[in-house]
Amino acid sequence: MSFRLPVRRYVQNTEKIETPQNRFGTLQWVLARPLYRFNIFDLAQVPSKSRAQALRLELAQWTPFASSDYYVGWHGQQALVWAWDTDKVKLAIAAQGLKAPRVQILPETVLQSPFQGGLCLSRCHEGCEGQLWRDGQLAHSRWWPQTPSPDEWLMFQRDAGIPPTEQQNQPPAPRINPLMASPWVNPQGSPDNQTAQRERLAYALSAVVLMVPTFWYAFNLYQVQLSTAHLREQQAQLQQDVAPITLARSQALDHLARINALRALAPYPEQLTLMGSIAQVLPQDKSYIKDWDFQSGQLKLTLTSSADISTTNLIGLLQQAGPFRDVKALPGRDPKSITFQMDVNGS
Repeated sequence: MSFRLPVRRYVQNTEKIETPQNRFGTLQWVLARPLYRFNIFDLAQVPSKSRAQALRLELAQWTPFASSDYYVGWHGQQALVWAWDTDKVKLAIAAQGLKAPRVQILPETVLQSPFQGGLCLSRCHEGCEGQLWRDGQLAHSRWWPQTPSPDEWLMFQRDAGIPPTEQQNQPPAPRINPLMASPWVNPQGSPDNQTAQRERLAYALSAVVLMVPTFWYAFNLYQVQLSTAHLREQQAQLQQDVAPITLARSQALDHLARINALRALAPYPEQLTLMGSIAQVLPQDKSYIKDWDFQSGQLKLTLTSSADISTTNLIGLLQQAGPFRDVKALPGRDPKSITFQMDVNGS
């Protein structure tokens, strides 16, 4: 017969923290979906004994926050990684009078019941998470503050590599998932989940408190002090070793911010790129673009052909040809010369 301690769960949202009613139990700190990022690293080409080190190198390059912490679960040769802002989460934990090392930090996603396979839309504490599952494992994820539009849902499927013939035109109804007591993916691929380990540790510590003499308390305290001093020396050495890397990373982030600022000045694709996208769907009957007018994200063009133009068919092709939306044909008298108007998505 197995025993499980109750869960004392805090939920950190973007604006508030939900606190538990019970005063005892295993401490869980659950992060709402907008507070973390998800990524998958395929390390199939790396020898098994070197994968942990290879993953650390990958995380050093990917880390989405200035100071990141991670929840890592292994699925075969793939590492499923959730990352969050360490400083922000630690401050929130400390504000509740808790100590971060004693709290199990969990992304909301790992406590939702898994989906066996395919696409689904999951209701979160805040917003919705689009998910693609393969063989009971999460393969792709994206979060929206509200239910995604059909265009957003289609773009998510394209990013996930779903073939056009299998793509859904409309997002499904969000499924509601009460949080489970323990994660569906164990941290670091351990055969036992972290909650069970904490439970066994709690029982072991209780036995120690009742059985071990005072002398052993003093001895253990002495050992802890020695270990702490050794760890502090190691920490100082590590900080000295990684100082150049930290400086290089800070400079890279500054460069990235400048690049993003420059990109924001010209958010729309080059007009040659737009022309190339449209040229791919033109009828093969010597059709050509007669007029072209692109201003502030809105494109108006006149297409002339030697034969009658199928307006409905061409509108559908233009919708799928590139970053075009709200494509419409303007009224005209000549069926061989049609003017189209559409919006162009920016970056």
